[in-house]
Formats: sequence, structure tokens, C-alpha cells
Amino acid sequence: MSLGAENTSPRTRIDQEQLAIAPEFVTDTIRVLTSHESIRSFQTTPIAADALEAILVSARSAPTSSNLQAYSIIVVEDEQRRARMAHLVGDQRYVAEAPVMLIFCADVSRLHYLSQRQGHSFAADNLEMFLTASIDASLALENALVAAESLGFGAVPIGSVRNEPGLIAEELALPTGVFAVAGLTIGYPTPGVRRGAKPRLPSESVVHREQYSTESVERHVSDYDAVMIANGLYAGRQVASDPHIPDAEYGWAEHTARRTSKPETLAGPSAALRDHLKDEVEARGFSIR
Repeated sequence: MSLGAENTSPRTRIDQEQLAIAPEFVTDTIRVLTSHESIRSFQTTPIAADALEAILVSARSAPTSSNLQAYSIIVVEDEQRRARMAHLVGDQRYVAEAPVMLIFCADVSRLHYLSQRQGHSFAADNLEMFLTASIDASLALENALVAAESLGFGAVPIGSVRNEPGLIAEELALPTGVFAVAGLTIGYPTPGVRRGAKPRLPSESVVHREQYSTESVERHVSDYDAVMIANGLYAGRQVASDPHIPDAEYGWAEHTARRTSKPETLAGPSAALRDHLKDEVEARGFSIR
């Protein structure tokens, strides 16, 4: 059994969608990937140092554009700092519960240093550099997530580290040229918390062959809506708006439309803080031009 595994193996999306994939192509890695579930309730049991190191080396093994390695990872294990981070990311208690939080940062501070060290001027101060560094950080996060789940741990990415970039930078002593893109909370799941992989849009809706197609989008959305309503995933979790819709009619389509209807509902109550994210990114030493 994996280090953090519960007694039953998680159901994969392959099983959930009844996909006819030959068994020889359903590897252990693919089973981990297709059984992903965001976990938001953790035991406080520490993670073994070797397990954490395995997760970190997996993260550092992710692809990186032109081998620039324009990212950094901050490991937060201190209980008091985790509590402060939990407050800064929207008072999310599970950030304080879990024994480890990793913060993945876009980082050009080393590149600035290298330019100066080698006697060159740093001229990569544009949107492309910020995207490159952010993608590097995101790829590292995904590797860490998969590694953690392969060991049986629960994990959840934390996008709300972007709520308070300045305060996060102060808490983590981030220098100019380093911006926290996302966090990853890792730990042993609270027993019984797993509910299984959340249904996704049908493959035909998001996977396009050769060229993008909008054909059948209404059918795909309607079918997915019905699945999400039947699963009760949004029952009691409606985004505030008029008119009120009964839970039996409130699905992914309405929920998503409401969340994208105004900044403060895009990613929860704190998302309005991100309305000035461009200014925050530039204040951290990046250029968005």
C-alpha cells in the first residue's frame, strides 16, 4: 500500500467514463493521473522527509523552457507560518491543517543575477518571460501533485496565493523578480473525505481533432450539466445571484456563468483582490508588455 493510501483504490476517470482502453495502456502512472481528486481535509501527521524529497525531486524533473529553470519552490512546514499562509489565501483552514505547503513561484531573479554575472544586460522583461516562468512553475507543481498522489497523499493546488501577492512575498521573503503563482497543500487525507474524481466535460467537448470545433457544444454542456446536478456537487454552494435557482436545476453551466460574471465570483470572495493583478505582477519585478 502507498504511504498515504486509504483502504480502497480510488476509481479512475477511465472507469467512471467507461472508456475502452486496453489494460496494457493503463499504467500505474495513468491510474494516478486519472484518479486525481482535490483533497481539502487533512490529518496533521507529518510527511516523512524522504517522501517530501521524492516529491520535490519529481517537481524539479518537470520540463522547463530552454532549461532556464525560471521558477522556485518554497517549502512551508512551520506551523505558525502555515497558519499565516492559511489566512493570506482566504482563511482556508486545510492549509493550516496539512503538514506541508509548497509555493511555486515564477522566478527571474536568478536570470537577472546571471546576466549581471556574465556581463550582459537583462532585456527579457516582457510578457513572454512572465509566461515562461509561470509555465515552468506550473509544470513543476503538476509533477509534485502527481508524485504526492502516487505515494497515496492527498493534495490540492491553491490559486489564492495570488490574492495578496505583496503580503505573500513579505511572508516568504521573496526578492524582486519572484512571484508566487500557485501553492500546493499536501498531507494525509482525513479518513472518509475522499468522494472520487469529479466528473469532467466529455472528451469531445475539450479534445479537438486537427481543428477547433464548436459543433455539438450545446449537447455537451447539457449532458454535463445533467451529470453534475445528479451528483449534487453544487447543492448548497450556489454563487449568489438573482434569481435563486432550485438545487435540482442548478448545474455547472449556471455556476460557471455566475462565477465569470464579475471579478469577485471568479474564484471566490477574495478574487476581487486579483482585479489589480497586473499591477501586482509588475510590482514584483516583471513586465507585462
